Amino acid sequence: MALDPRLTATLVCPVCKGAIVWDAEKSLLVCPRCKLAFEVKDNIPNMIPDEAKKLSKEVAEEYAKRLSIVRGA
Repeated sequence: MALDPRLTATLVCPVCKGAIVWDAEKSLLVCPRCKLAFEVKDNIPNMIPDEAKKLSKEVAEEYAKRLSIVRGA
């Protein structure tokens, strides 16, 4: 499943308002800072913090690396 790149570029974490990473393979929008993964079903992101999956520090760090690569940092 693919989300429109314009959508993923404008979405931010509902908790910290930081950048998120789109994981197309797992259909997740991930906030590395908050260590939260938001599910996407039928191209609709569920950005409700209480329903997000909590990530381990190690997994969140991997997504943070992906975010820095995308941003060119």
